[in-house]
Amino acid sequence: MAGWIRRPGGALWHNPDFLKLWAAQSLSAVGSRFTREGLPMIAALLLGASATELGFLVALSALPGVILSPLAGAWIDRTRRRRVLILADLARAAALLTLPVMAWWEAITIGQVIGVATVVAFFSMLFQTADNAYLPTVVGPEHILDGNAKMATTDAAAEIAGPALAGITIQVLTAPFAIIVDALSYLWSALLLARIKRPEKPLVTGEHAPDIWRETAEGLRFVFGHPVLRPMTLCLSSLAFFLSFFAPLYVLFAVRDLGIQPGVLGLIVALGGLSALTGATLAGRLALALPPRTLLFVTLIVYAAGLSFIPMAGGSFWMAVTFLGISQLLCDGLYIAFYTNAVTLRQKVTPDSLRGREGGTLHLLTGGLGLVAALLSGVLADAFGIRPVLWFGILGALASSLWLLLLPRRIHG
Repeated sequence: MAGWIRRPGGALWHNPDFLKLWAAQSLSAVGSRFTREGLPMIAALLLGASATELGFLVALSALPGVILSPLAGAWIDRTRRRRVLILADLARAAALLTLPVMAWWEAITIGQVIGVATVVAFFSMLFQTADNAYLPTVVGPEHILDGNAKMATTDAAAEIAGPALAGITIQVLTAPFAIIVDALSYLWSALLLARIKRPEKPLVTGEHAPDIWRETAEGLRFVFGHPVLRPMTLCLSSLAFFLSFFAPLYVLFAVRDLGIQPGVLGLIVALGGLSALTGATLAGRLALALPPRTLLFVTLIVYAAGLSFIPMAGGSFWMAVTFLGISQLLCDGLYIAFYTNAVTLRQKVTPDSLRGREGGTLHLLTGGLGLVAALLSGVLADAFGIRPVLWFGILGALASSLWLLLLPRRIHG
């Protein structure tokens, strides 16, 4: 059974530093929906980008973060992680604020959109890697799943309110000016993070002088030599590759091919937030009831199968809306339950001194494969249509679950 996890209780409600971290992520979670929906709409509707150009937008913006992620992970293991989180928030806010400024002067270009997306993606990689390494410091090892579940609950709530607010705001103010909301959320997040008082553990320097390249190689060897992290990393990497066929195409498919307005699309995506909220709430209970391998395998299989409602959408307007809505309601909760337990498992089995490098290694693979998929998705969609590309992504997501069968039957962390 799931002996690798303890029943968390409600201790985190009395942890003021966790509550600050949680509030910071809650604000930026809502704001990030404005950028997630806004950047593709700027490119597709304001600048007339094609599917291929949207694929390049996603791929080029991810490239620096992908290349530098292992080195970033080694650096994060050598520095105070809270400082990295604050730096990432401030940098993302500054980059996003350039979009409404240039839009005001009617000088926004696809090059600027790609540049802003690149800065945001790079510092989001830094933030995510540092955050995964920092959370266990704030909550303690016995409350890691509870902390991750609460973060996932907030993200689910943001998925309910964020896309609907983003879609309506984009429709009223246009996408460049709606993105101001995200920039402000990052600034407020940085202020909250600056107020956290819990000291971090002393930096582990080891027997050798600091050497980023050597430490990066150590991280890679650790991940691929570990009986739990190796299959988990391979599963998450291949899953990221196939799901990245959706990233540049979902908005384009809904808005252009199905004729769904941005405000309506925002409401559809918000339905997924209701499902995600349920998934976040049940993540801990499922971990207590099922062994990790069984839990991860089943949730991923059903999630991938549920994605099939997206390419099946079509016909009348209401039929298309219904199919997209079913996919959101079914899939988001399953993915949150899967991913929350996957993150917790990775944190449990990784020593604190290696958490940055473990996260950097995973981002290198997931981001690199996602970049390739984003490039291929646009080219293939322009050549064969969006639906066949989406079906290919679904089949690959189903196949990715097979890596989980290599996990040990009993996992202790």
